[in-house]
Amino acid sequence: MAKILHTGDIHLGAKLAGLGKSGDKVRAALKDAFSKMIDICLESKVDAFVVAGDLFDSNHISKPLLDFAMREMGRLGDIPAIVIPGTHDCLEDNCLYSTLHANECPENLYLFNNPEKTKFAFPDRGLTFYANSNEGTRSKQSPLAGLTRDSSPGYHIAIAHGSLAIPGKSAADDFPMEVEEIENSGFDYIALGHWHSHMRAPTQKVPASYCGSPEPMSFKQTDAGWAAMVELAEGKVLVEKIQVGRLEWKTIELPCTSYKYTLELEREISKYVGENKLLKVILTGIFPADGFIDFDRLYEHMMDSFLYLDLDNRSQSIPENLQELNLPETTILGQYIKMLSADIKEEQDPEQQELLRNGLKLGYALLSGKDAI
Repeated sequence: MAKILHTGDIHLGAKLAGLGKSGDKVRAALKDAFSKMIDICLESKVDAFVVAGDLFDSNHISKPLLDFAMREMGRLGDIPAIVIPGTHDCLEDNCLYSTLHANECPENLYLFNNPEKTKFAFPDRGLTFYANSNEGTRSKQSPLAGLTRDSSPGYHIAIAHGSLAIPGKSAADDFPMEVEEIENSGFDYIALGHWHSHMRAPTQKVPASYCGSPEPMSFKQTDAGWAAMVELAEGKVLVEKIQVGRLEWKTIELPCTSYKYTLELEREISKYVGENKLLKVILTGIFPADGFIDFDRLYEHMMDSFLYLDLDNRSQSIPENLQELNLPETTILGQYIKMLSADIKEEQDPEQQELLRNGLKLGYALLSGKDAI
């Protein structure tokens, strides 16, 4: 039996443009997640710690950050830490990994930083790892190309940083891997990196998984915040999702017709507060002419209740007295206002009048090219 902790796409030192000072807190969370994974390795007594690329967000990182990563991996003691370059920290000229000195690295670090070195074997642990070094940010060549399982006993694990070749989902120059290629590889498990969501590859014979990023790093990322605990025993492979992240990125879309005043919107946003939450609020629809929301005041009052808060006001204002605009009746919009205004004037039922007024505003918004729905 063998047990490994599989991670990747950690992106230590990520720039996180647009988050302002909150970026520092997210970068700190990335470091905390990395440390937590080292703790899990020690507590679970794993046989190896695997990083499937993009340990760092770029090849230009600070010396303190490099020292942090090396120190953390050094805490593993005799547990080997196997690291491959990804696309952000790829093995290019004068890259981070090619300029590392031996005295900067812990003795248990096994780094695929030589294109000629594609295998590390640990006979005492019954494990052999295989990988190619990503030598750039883009390539049409599979990261599994040329990797061949040898005949030694134990478990044989490939590590690859690239995309599954799925039409419409991956680019042809994004280190593509065909499912058939994985199936015919002969490995016991393939530890994948590059996609930030946890995902099991659609294979039958050879298990392969994306572990997912240990922390999500944008509002678009889903199913991140994990590492993968992989157990290999008696021809079976069990992959368990282990939560290591603490951040929650959430986007909510609110119709402004439901929130006329600042306090009403504040009450709704208050339902999502949390020190580890990054919230994006999108306000849509037609804003009531008799309403008022002070977005500056709202932001100042609520910003400290979140790790990050973004108020995106996409609502549209509609003139209150559309009947008095005197738009040319030769236009479709002018004809629409004239017809609905006449209907409103003739209607005796107050409820029907209100429905017609709302219809008038909605029609005005749509015919004016406003995002009303």
